[in-house]
Amino acid sequence: RYVHIDSRPAPTMVTVRDGTITMLGFGSLMSERSVRTTTPSMSNFRYVRILNHRRVFAHATPLFFEAGIAKVDTLEISSLSAEPCAGASFCGVAFDIPPDEWHALEKREDEYVLAESLYEPLDAPKGNNNPRGTLVGMLCTRGSDTKLKERGVWPRYMAALETLPATAPRTCWDWAPSSGILPCPTYLRHCLLASRRSDVPDEVRESFLDDTYLCDRATTLRAYLARPGFRDYVESSLPPKELEHRYGG
Repeated sequence: RYVHIDSRPAPTMVTVRDGTITMLGFGSLMSERSVRTTTPSMSNFRYVRILNHRRVFAHATPLFFEAGIAKVDTLEISSLSAEPCAGASFCGVAFDIPPDEWHALEKREDEYVLAESLYEPLDAPKGNNNPRGTLVGMLCTRGSDTKLKERGVWPRYMAALETLPATAPRTCWDWAPSSGILPCPTYLRHCLLASRRSDVPDEVRESFLDDTYLCDRATTLRAYLARPGFRDYVESSLPPKELEHRYGG
C-alpha cells in the first residue's frame, strides 16, 4: 500500500509493505554501520542489483564543506547519485526501515529526489523468460537546484558553494560533464571500504569500480583510482571525528 510522508512541501509517495519501507543504497548507504547511525531499526540488509539507473559522482553536497572534507581548490567535492539511464544497472544494497524512521533518512539525504526504483536479487535468473525488476525500493535519485530552492533549503547550499573558486559555478546539480568536478576523497574512501568488507560479494565489489562514473559519464571509478598515487591518496583521506561512524566504511 502507499502512504503519504509529508515532511516536504511536495509529499513523497512511499511504498510500505509488511510494515516497512525498502530503501536502496549505492554509496554511503552500502555501509550497514553508516545506515544505522540514521535508522537504527534497519533490518534485512542485503545485496541487490539496481536497474535502469547509472551511479555517478556529479553533484556537490554541503555536508562535505561543513565538515571540512571538500577539497575546493581542486573541485574534489562531489558525492554519488543515481540518475535514470535506461538499460543501465549497478550493484548496491536494499534494507528495510520502519515508517517512523523515514523522516530521519529523508533529512540525511536532503539534496536528492527519493523515488521508487526497480531492483532484483543478485541471483535473479537472466534471460527473456525472466523479466527483470519485479521488486521496488526507494532510491536517492538526481535532484535539481530548482527543487532545493522550492523547499527553502537553498541558503545552506549557497553558503557552501560560495567557498568555491570564483570560476566555479554556484550549483549543486548543474555541473557539466566537462566541469572537472571530482569525488570527495574522504567520502570515496568510505564507499570503497564499504564495498570491500569481507561479506560483500565479488559482483558487488567489482560493480562499484566498474559501474561508477565520474561526472564526465565516461571515466569509471576503476580508471580514476588507477591514476598514479590516487588510490593511496584516497585511502589516506580520513574522516573527522564527528563523521567516523557515518564515513568509516
